[in-house]
Amino acid sequence: MMKIIAGGLDNIPGVRAGGFKEGKYGVALVAFDSVCKAEGVYTTNKMIAPPLKVTKSKIKNGIQAIVANSGNANCSTGDKGMKDAEEMCRIAAKHLGISQKNVAVASTGIIGRYLDMEAITDRIGKAYVALGKNSGAAARAIMTTDTKPKELCIDFGSFKIAGIAKGAGMIHPNMATMICLMATDAVFTAGDLKKAVSQSFNMMSIDNDMSTNDIALIVSTGKKKVKGFGAALTEFCQEMARMMVADGEGVTKVIEIEVKGAKTDADARKAARSIGDSCLVKTAAFGNNPNWGRVAAAAGYSGAALVESKMKIWYEINGEKVLLFDGFAKAFDRDIWVEKLKGAKEVKIIVDLGLGTGDAKAWSGDFSYEYVKVNAEYN
Repeated sequence: MMKIIAGGLDNIPGVRAGGFKEGKYGVALVAFDSVCKAEGVYTTNKMIAPPLKVTKSKIKNGIQAIVANSGNANCSTGDKGMKDAEEMCRIAAKHLGISQKNVAVASTGIIGRYLDMEAITDRIGKAYVALGKNSGAAARAIMTTDTKPKELCIDFGSFKIAGIAKGAGMIHPNMATMICLMATDAVFTAGDLKKAVSQSFNMMSIDNDMSTNDIALIVSTGKKKVKGFGAALTEFCQEMARMMVADGEGVTKVIEIEVKGAKTDADARKAARSIGDSCLVKTAAFGNNPNWGRVAAAAGYSGAALVESKMKIWYEINGEKVLLFDGFAKAFDRDIWVEKLKGAKEVKIIVDLGLGTGDAKAWSGDFSYEYVKVNAEYN
C-alpha cells in the first residue's frame, strides 16, 4: 500500500539534495553516493535546449549528480550554450570530486539569453554547501512562475520513489514546461519511465504550449528488483502531475478528466487529452459553468471512435455526481451546480464512450484572468 511521507529526495538512501536561490535565479544540486543507472524522457519540441542535449549524451555513462538552474533556459544559445551546459557539469563535478561525464544538467527560464556563468558558479557553490540539509531547498531553487515548491516521496512498502519538480506554465502533452528529478532505491527496467510519463505528464495541460527544456529523469540507487515498480512509478508521476496542474499559472480549479468505455486505451487518451486541452472547457470551469456541450465537442473532434447515442457525461464535485448527457441532453438543476462549482477547487469530468474497455485520465487547469496577466508580463 502506498503512503506519502514527509520530505523528498532526502528519503532515498545514498541521495543528497541542496539548492540556493536569489531573486529569479537558482541552482539545485542532487548528488548520489555512487554512479547510478538513470533514464530520461525529454521534450519532443524540435527546439531543444543545450542542457538536454548534454544530458542525453551522458545517460549511458550512469549518473552521479544532477545540476539544474532556474531563471534562464539556456536555449537558442548555439555553441556557447553547449559549452555553458558542460561548464555547469564541470563545476558541479569539481565540488563533488566526481567525473564530469556522470553529471546531468537541466535549465528552465527565459529563452534566448546566455547564462550568467559568474552567477551560476556562485549558486552551484552555495547549493553544494546546502547538500543533504533539506531537499525542499532544491525544489525551491528550480521554481520559475511556480508559487510553491514541489517535492514528493511515496513509500510503496518494499521501496520508495521520491522527487522534486517545477512546472506552472507552458504545460502541454508530450512533456510540458517541467523539470522532474526522481530517485528510487529499487531497480527499474528500460521503458518504465516512458510508460509512466505517457500516463501522467503527457496527460496534463495548462495552456497548450510546450517548452524546449522539458525533462523527466529517474536515478536508481538500489540493487533489488521489485514487483510492480512500473505501476508504482506511474502512480508517483500522476501525483506529481496533479501537483503541477494545481500550481499552474492562474489556475483556480484542477480539472480531472476520466474517459472510460473507449474502444481502446489509445482512444481514451485521445479523448481525455482533447477535453483537457480545450480552451472552452477551461474557461467554462473558471466561469463556474457546467457546459457539458464543450466536453462533448472536444471528445467528438479528438479522433477517438465515438457514437453520440452511446456516450454519457457526468460532472463530479466532492464525490457527488450529476449526469448531464446520456445520448442526449439530460435535465439538471443548473443553478445548484453553478454554486457547487463556485466553491470547488477540484472538478472531475467523467466521459463514458460506451464502446469498449479503454480508459485514461488527464489533468487540466482552468483559464483565469491571472493567467493572461502572468504571461503578458513574463520576461
